[in-house]
Amino acid sequence: MDATAAPAQDLDDRSLGSERAYQYIRDSIYLGRFKPGQIVTAGEVAGVVGVSRTPVREAMQRASADGLIELEGFRRARVSSFSDADTNDLFEIRAVLEAIVAERASTQISEEEIDRLAALTDALEEATRTAEPELFRQFADFNSAFHTVILKAARSRQLTLVLEHLIETPLILHKRFEGTLRVNLERAISHHREIIAAFRARDPKWARATMTAHLMSARSSPL
Repeated sequence: MDATAAPAQDLDDRSLGSERAYQYIRDSIYLGRFKPGQIVTAGEVAGVVGVSRTPVREAMQRASADGLIELEGFRRARVSSFSDADTNDLFEIRAVLEAIVAERASTQISEEEIDRLAALTDALEEATRTAEPELFRQFADFNSAFHTVILKAARSRQLTLVLEHLIETPLILHKRFEGTLRVNLERAISHHREIIAAFRARDPKWARATMTAHLMSARSSPL
């Protein structure tokens, strides 16, 4: 074996281990295995996932950046919880910034990206047949992917830097959404389809207004 191959393989293995650990943390939160405020340790995750603590610590750093956990020292973290004020603030911030994103994206988004948004919305509609708590995880995946496609379509590096982690913040885990997700998904899907229609029409004002309404309504119900 080439002398340089072993370090490269070690790097690949660590990257894969970090991804597995991150997905375990994320899924555990969305599926309710980890509760808001619960302490999670690197050793605990490493033991379950079957990797060393180094990739787990990398995964915890990533989960912290995404708002899933709050780091407490080098080897442990606390699962994030959101007050009413936190939730309202983040929705309002997103409403202002993503309205700008939608307006810009409306004239730059490609047909392929619009088709991707339509496919994600179809998948979200299909997910409504899923039982909770798996529905929470599927909703989070499809919804964040939808908003990320729009963010990339705005072609703005600065907006991406500001918003990419806010989009991943798991606000649907706030207690106000308990028992209401399935009921309110219909409205979210309707908003998504109207945003897509605004993009197909290349109408910046329509796209901006619909995104604002979508996110502001989410202060009292899921996105």
